[in-house]
Amino acid sequence: MKRLTALALLFGCLVKAGPAHAQNPLERPVPLPALGRSLATNSDTTAMVHNPANIAFLPGPELRWSGYFLNDSALSSNQGHAIAFALPLGFIPVSTGVRLDLVSPDAGPSARISGAGLSYQWFTWDIAFGNDAAAIGVSFQRSYSNQTAVHGFGTWSTGLTLRPLDYFGLAGAIRQVDAPTSESGVRLGTTYDVGVTIRPTGNDLVELSAEAAYVDERGGYWLPRAVLDIGIPDLGHLRGDLTWVDPGEQLGPASWTMSTSLVVSGNSRHASGELSLGARYGNALGNAASDRFYENLHAEAAFRGFRESKAAEGQGYAVRVRLENTPSVRQHTRLLRDLWSLAEERRLRAVLLEVRANPARSLAHLEELIDAIYHLRRQGIQVLCHLEDATGSGMFLCGAADRTLINPGGGIRYTGLKSQSYYLEGLFSKLGISADFVRIGAHKSAPESLALSRASETALADRTRLIQEVELELSSAFARARGTTIEDVRRAARTGPFTALEAKRAGLVDGFAFDDMLPEKVADLVGERLPVDEGRKAVERSDRMGPEKRIAIVYVEGDMVDGRSQSFPFIGVKTAGSYTIADSLKQVREDRSIGAVVLRVETGGGSAMASDVMWREIQLTAAKKPVVVSMGGAAASGGYYIASAGNYIYANPLTVTGSIGIFFGKVEVSGLLRKIGVNVETLKTTQMADSEAIFRPYTDEERETLKRKIEQVYGMFLRRVSDGRKLSPTQVDQVGRGQIWTGREALGHGLVDDLGGLRQALAKARVLGDVPDNAPIVELPVPEGTLLGKLLGIEGLKKDLAGADLELPEQLKRVLVDVAPLTLYDADTPLARIEITPELIP
Repeated sequence: MKRLTALALLFGCLVKAGPAHAQNPLERPVPLPALGRSLATNSDTTAMVHNPANIAFLPGPELRWSGYFLNDSALSSNQGHAIAFALPLGFIPVSTGVRLDLVSPDAGPSARISGAGLSYQWFTWDIAFGNDAAAIGVSFQRSYSNQTAVHGFGTWSTGLTLRPLDYFGLAGAIRQVDAPTSESGVRLGTTYDVGVTIRPTGNDLVELSAEAAYVDERGGYWLPRAVLDIGIPDLGHLRGDLTWVDPGEQLGPASWTMSTSLVVSGNSRHASGELSLGARYGNALGNAASDRFYENLHAEAAFRGFRESKAAEGQGYAVRVRLENTPSVRQHTRLLRDLWSLAEERRLRAVLLEVRANPARSLAHLEELIDAIYHLRRQGIQVLCHLEDATGSGMFLCGAADRTLINPGGGIRYTGLKSQSYYLEGLFSKLGISADFVRIGAHKSAPESLALSRASETALADRTRLIQEVELELSSAFARARGTTIEDVRRAARTGPFTALEAKRAGLVDGFAFDDMLPEKVADLVGERLPVDEGRKAVERSDRMGPEKRIAIVYVEGDMVDGRSQSFPFIGVKTAGSYTIADSLKQVREDRSIGAVVLRVETGGGSAMASDVMWREIQLTAAKKPVVVSMGGAAASGGYYIASAGNYIYANPLTVTGSIGIFFGKVEVSGLLRKIGVNVETLKTTQMADSEAIFRPYTDEERETLKRKIEQVYGMFLRRVSDGRKLSPTQVDQVGRGQIWTGREALGHGLVDDLGGLRQALAKARVLGDVPDNAPIVELPVPEGTLLGKLLGIEGLKKDLAGADLELPEQLKRVLVDVAPLTLYDADTPLARIEITPELIP
């Protein structure tokens, strides 16, 4: 409301009246009219001479030609051609455009001003600022002619449009604000225009507008106007307007004029086109031309860099989606959204999915991609998947497709699942380093990688159960997809890896193809040859007006730390800072345009303090608007802590979650210091002042104190989960104390509400927040970047192309990923963190 008020005040400040005297309404030497358009809803380039504010609503670039042709006897100067181009600037909410009117009247000014035939040109430059609900614009205009009567008009116009609701819009425009004078002294009076538009259906199916223009010339007169626009799905629009012309006795008798036009629009994936033809009639054109509508014609043609909501669609086609790099967390979301968007394309017949890298960073991400393929198939879109040198993940993904092909020289590197963890106790003992930790229970095995040389029996049993659950889930899903049995899948795994021929014999793929053969293979799949397109579909103009409700996806990605989020770009490690996440949640909580929140949890936990700070912000947000939790690859320990504050929790079947528990401790280096001859002397005022220093181990008394502290923090953890999940602390404790669960197991224990990925979470958020299906999505926290990079449109370009982090040898990278988090926490930090996540990506 503050923004709308500011726009209205600015609009008022731009208003300036001036004396004028000129011609009859239809004979005034002004730019060509915008026939059939409403002052409040006209959002094409004709708005530059109608209401300068409205080009702010353009979703993309538009190039338009307009032609006006009248009977030779018509009493109007509205004849000629206009060329216009406008576009939004993209990186700021500003649109700009230019238009050239080439006016060549046969009557009007030719008879009233000099008695000779005139032609003149108007050049218009428009700039507009706005959002979905409001816009303000200014245009600057100048006329050119070889006749002084219409040469040299230099003026400006302004407009304000408010679209507070889907059903209602209003606008005002002031044209020729300064009542300009031509070289020979002819003046154009200022025109004040106001209009109201009603959309009974809440979209552009039916649109009714009532408008009135006041022309400040020779005492002034009004021009009432009514506009009707009917949207025709899969075709375009039918438009019409009726204007009552009553300039007063001094300028002529009252009369009327009407226009009608049929607008036909067509969409491709990346653009749209428009052709329209219409006619004008009415006695305001003169008695000789009044009923000769077939000679009073107007036509338009437009090419747009966006799609129209009511346009006809072209022929069927296929779309190529190529995965050359493993997506990061946000790139994975972008890929999912691209696939979901394809499912909404009515003329899409097939998707060609070319898998050239490991398609997912986690098993949960893999499941979400598989879900996206099934979603495409449920919409009647066939999916052809093509592999080269594939991993097991690529194989499992393509199992969901209608048909899987492989390069004849390729293969599938799948021999089952593995889980590897690194234990540093042997290295530490040689260096004189020791790990000293206290934990809530034997299942809280995160410190074991530092304190032991191998997994404890409890940890080994937990990991064994986990990998067995994962193998069962993947094998059964692949068996269902390929129409075989789990035993067949397991038997195949024991005989891998596979050449292309072996993969075909094992039933893992359906056939062979080189890249150049794929369009032909798509044709074989769908039964006809189709053009194969690439890239994302162009943005589509909304059929609604007014502020759009949005959904926010808030990512909690990486180790949870106190303070601000950080990143380790060389190895792809990120941290989720408590301050950064809190700021994002506060932002969505206070933003009235955001109707619901999806909390995307991609973390194995971290600092208990950071967990509680985030938990509180999520709780506050959930009290004001729905917060639906979507668990990604891991949402464990501190990750589950914060998830429990959501209104509804989704987990993928293979999400790693649970690990409800706390540990505390330090890595002390006193032995190392002795070996290298370093002596540390400590002065302290209390016995425990240096208990958290890394230069000595804990005493027995200190360890008992730490145990009490751990119990207190764990008790708080239990209460948080108990409150959020409506379970008793005892029930939570039974599935807590560090126990790790898959998403499917967590559902059975009441730790989550349903199984599903990001698509299901967004759908639930739309329902709970009463947000439309096509609502925009905003992602937070906003990735850090440079202003220059954003202005040039190259921010994140390298990462998008590489899709990954600096390429290091895989084993070295894995060790660095495991060790990096150890540098993030102070020795006095209680940790709600999962064991270093086992490598289970097949």
